[in-house]
Amino acid sequence: MVVYEGMFILDPTKYSRDPAAATQQVSDLITQAGGTILAARLWDERKLAYPIKGHKRGVYWLTYFKMAGGGVAPLERQCQIADDILRSLILKVDPRIADALVQHALAGETSNKTAAAGTA
Repeated sequence: MVVYEGMFILDPTKYSRDPAAATQQVSDLITQAGGTILAARLWDERKLAYPIKGHKRGVYWLTYFKMAGGGVAPLERQCQIADDILRSLILKVDPRIADALVQHALAGETSNKTAAAGTA
């Protein structure tokens, strides 16, 4: 099993209506392709450099997952078909730094929840 980093640009209108459903779709696609999610978190929401499918903004969702190499091509294809995912990029992570990246993502996930709780 190899560790991969997936950056998914999600439809901001669907994400704002139901964040759990939009992010669950990404998780479901990964698990259906035979992957196991290690960490997943909101990275940012920002203006896109150019419109994608009519959207000028996008929600960036960062995910680290383990998967056999043969599952990546079907996952990329399903991401292209999905309506909620505007773009995706899946990269193989160097095994020497995989644990550090996952820990950093998990730490960022908890700090995002703390910051959101502090502003409420």
